[in-house]
Amino acid sequence: MERLRTRIIRPFDPWRSPLCTCPPKLSLDPYTGCEHGCLYCYASSYIKDFYNCRPKRSLIEMVRRDLRRIPEDTLISMSNSSDPYPPMERRLRLTRRCLEEFAGRNLRILIVTKGDTILRDIDLLQELRAAVTVTITTLDDHIAGRLEPKAPRPMRRLEIIEELTAHGIPVGLRLDPIILGITDDSIEELLTEAERAGVVHVVSSTFKPRWDSWLRVSEAFPEESERLRHLYFDRGERRGRSWYLPREMRLKLMREVRDLCDRLGLTFATCREGFPKLHTAPSCDGSHLIPAGDLTLNSQAWSQPRFY
Repeated sequence: MERLRTRIIRPFDPWRSPLCTCPPKLSLDPYTGCEHGCLYCYASSYIKDFYNCRPKRSLIEMVRRDLRRIPEDTLISMSNSSDPYPPMERRLRLTRRCLEEFAGRNLRILIVTKGDTILRDIDLLQELRAAVTVTITTLDDHIAGRLEPKAPRPMRRLEIIEELTAHGIPVGLRLDPIILGITDDSIEELLTEAERAGVVHVVSSTFKPRWDSWLRVSEAFPEESERLRHLYFDRGERRGRSWYLPREMRLKLMREVRDLCDRLGLTFATCREGFPKLHTAPSCDGSHLIPAGDLTLNSQAWSQPRFY
């Protein structure tokens, strides 16, 4: 994507990872940091004081300025470092104000979230060319409570999917990250429940710890982390600042998830795993779910995948 002179809506993937298969897109984070407290989050490695969520200064002014430079049909993803629906969004309404700025413009909007405040904005999402991907890592409340302490519980996130789908908004699932020995026991059940709730696309990936996220996960799950330590640091590989499971192990796991998706009639893709041949969807991130243009078609339009 051509580099734009923008201040806050910026090109995605500043590291230009060779494993990234996302379509060209821009990224907008209304908040710096995140309130959900997920132990596995990689963004804490490059955002100072990450778990102290705070609003971006002069956000709406900068968004308005950037939108003057952004061409029609541009894909904007919210958010890739910080959830656009943290608890404080109920009060500050910054994500909603961004959506209001998008209204009336021919843009494609992809929202990635765990937050149930998104249900407040169904009216705007119906007006926009938008799709949503909801992150669920496990259906086990106990594990989720330890791993994602301040995020809505898994069943609540399934309710988010049901409600969005009922209002004609296309929804994908981010089964991301899968942590061996911690979240991998309920994958089939999770995919089955997600399909019942209305999910049509799944993007999945394995846990790729950076040093700070590894320390948090190993402290919360000391027994499980002993086995993981050997897999990551003895048998695995380092890419940039992240550690990966051995390639053959990741490939086997991603194939198993894809096969389950095939059985359920869901499209599938991986995130930064290096296995694009496993993908059965036009896009990895779910942006192909976004309505194709005529908003009066809404729910009919998103069932027809677009290739970008």
